[in-house]
Amino acid sequence: MSVRIIFAMMLAQAVPGSNIGATAPKPPGDRMVPLLERKGSPGQFCTADTRWCVSLDARGGDEQVLPIVQAGDAARSMPQAPSEDTSNETHTVWPNLIILQDGGFLAGVETQMSTGYSGGGGSASDLHLFRIATDGQAAAQPVLSVPVSGSLMIRACFGEMDMKRRLGACHDEYSFSGKLSLSHGTTAGLPILAYGTDAQAFPRGVSRLEDSTQKPRLKKSDLVQERDPECSYARTFRFNSAAGIYEPNSPLPDCSAYTIP
Repeated sequence: MSVRIIFAMMLAQAVPGSNIGATAPKPPGDRMVPLLERKGSPGQFCTADTRWCVSLDARGGDEQVLPIVQAGDAARSMPQAPSEDTSNETHTVWPNLIILQDGGFLAGVETQMSTGYSGGGGSASDLHLFRIATDGQAAAQPVLSVPVSGSLMIRACFGEMDMKRRLGACHDEYSFSGKLSLSHGTTAGLPILAYGTDAQAFPRGVSRLEDSTQKPRLKKSDLVQERDPECSYARTFRFNSAAGIYEPNSPLPDCSAYTIP
């Protein structure tokens, strides 16, 4: 190695800020950032630095609800919010924003359905993920829809005998949670997504497909949360550009017992 090359290498190490021998920085990749509700602007959720804000917009007569992404300094003007006064369906911003390398976004709407019935009730939420162009406008249809939460309580005691048979556990309870995150790599220009769920029931052995009053007497060992292995699963979603949607690496099981109130 020549003296000139050795000297250049030593100079690059000794001089702060020197670009000698340095490589160009890599452009930032796709990333997911959390959103927090903006003070003084109910229904508007922003990144911690308020660079980007997401709100909901109701479109057309059917009031289709879409996420709108705006720069934080221009986001004080709120789009038309969805009307929910007479519906058991509510909408909120998914508290995350996926910022794409190409300048676009993936933003979501969480739609919650709730219902009540004698001695119980339940609610469940689905996430609808939309592709957002660089101008902040969403495509008309979501690229992915998955359940993200469910909570149900169903009456199981109808008299003193039932209370004794159930050891005082007079409700069947069902819970479901789903989480979407970034995986590694991209497909057709969009990031690969990871999705994991957890489903549990109480007491052990109950099912919405069976009549709990016809089951054997409960034991103390049954008074525990039981994880449902079929509805507690992990999937990877890749974008199919021809279909315009994300598709899982294998079909999702039917978990409507947890996700439909």
